Order: sequence, then structure tokens, then C-alpha cells
Amino acid sequence: MRRYRSALGDERLWFERSEIEIIIEDELRKARLLPTPEDPFVDVERFLESHLKVTLDQYADLEDDVLGLTEFRRGQPPVVLVNRDLTGSAMDSDWAPSGVRGRWRATLAHEAAHVVLHRVLFELDPGQEPLVEADLRDPEGHRVMRCLKRQVSFSREAWDWREVQANRGMAALLMPRGLFLDLARSLLRGVGGDSVLPADSPEVVRLADHLAALFAVSRQAAAIRLETLGVVGRPGEQPLL
Repeated sequence: MRRYRSALGDERLWFERSEIEIIIEDELRKARLLPTPEDPFVDVERFLESHLKVTLDQYADLEDDVLGLTEFRRGQPPVVLVNRDLTGSAMDSDWAPSGVRGRWRATLAHEAAHVVLHRVLFELDPGQEPLVEADLRDPEGHRVMRCLKRQVSFSREAWDWREVQANRGMAALLMPRGLFLDLARSLLRGVGGDSVLPADSPEVVRLADHLAALFAVSRQAAAIRLETLGVVGRPGEQPLL
């Protein structure tokens, strides 16, 4: 991680993609929640409450377009809020990782990534100036990160640098790189040989479904993780023989 000043004059944090993967895996290890091939499921709620010590409210009255929100308060634990409609739908529906429950878990993981990666922006030593400007109407120095539906995504890059990083952390938390690669390659063995199959091939579609069930994420999330990590090619690409 390094700090830098953008062209707009604000100070920001820079993480390499690989650095985010390492940071998230290290936090999972510290929390004793690092998944295994026998149990790939990551308990994100436990990670938030027991390890990160956040105050979690999963039935928060948020605007319709806000999936989650992380509030940092000086001298207090972070507060993570999740839209009550999203949580209600996830709890009321049948267990379907490719559906709304996957979206709910992604939101929890996105907010957890904000806490892991961006807490340093708000936890200040006495006399230290904040990297992120406080709302002038908020004398207590509260900082809020509202995560809109269009920003919490495995596929689209958010416009805000913090949301980009939180999305990458979200993927690393739900589908830790090392385990995900091991399982994906094991499942692909004997299907594609040494070739790199395109993401829209029937074999990869079945693989994404299988991984989605193992990691309790949506099929789209698993498919994008496969492509991002270079396990499969882009849709329509011919296999590399």
C-alpha cells in the first residue's frame, strides 16, 4: 500500500491487485476462517463481527439504490449497515447462491473489504489530519461510504477508487485466490487438457455453476473470477492448443 495525491488534490491509497489478495487472505488466516477444499464457504458475518469487531445491522432502512453502508466513527468500531430489503429477500428465499443470497453475501463482503482496506483513512493519531475530508455538518468526524447497486459488482469497475478496491477485496474474501485456483484446475483436469477454454464454453459454464455452489456466490461471480485469474479465456476465444 502507498499513499499518493491525485490530480484533484485529494490523498488516496494505492493497492496492487495481488496486494489486496494477500491482505484479505492474511485477515482470513488471523480470523481462523481461511476456507479449505473440504469446506470452501467463508462465513462473512462472523468475519465482520468476530474478527473486524464491527457493529452489524442487516436490516437497516437504506435508500432503495443503496445495498450497504460503512460508517467510520472516530474512537468507535465501524458500523456496517445492509439494506433490509436485500437481507429480507435473501433470508426468505430458498438457498440459491446464484440468486439474491449471493448478492447479499457479496454486499457483506464488499463492506468488510472497506473496513480492512480503508479503516486506516479514518483511525487517526491525535493531531493527524484525515486523508478523507469530513462532512462539515458532522463535527464528530464521522465518515460514511455508501455502496450503490451499480458499484457493488464483480464485473463492472466502479468509478470511485475506494469502490474499485472494495470490489476486488470482495472477490478475494468470498473466493480466496489459492483455494479457488486449486479447485478450478482440479475440476477442469481431464476436460480441457492443457488448453485454455473460453468463458462461454459449456465446460466452463458447468464449472462456474459448480464453483458458485461451493463458495456460495452467484454463477456470474464465479465466472468472472475464473476469467480474472486467467483460468479461462474471454467469451468467444478459441482454445489455446
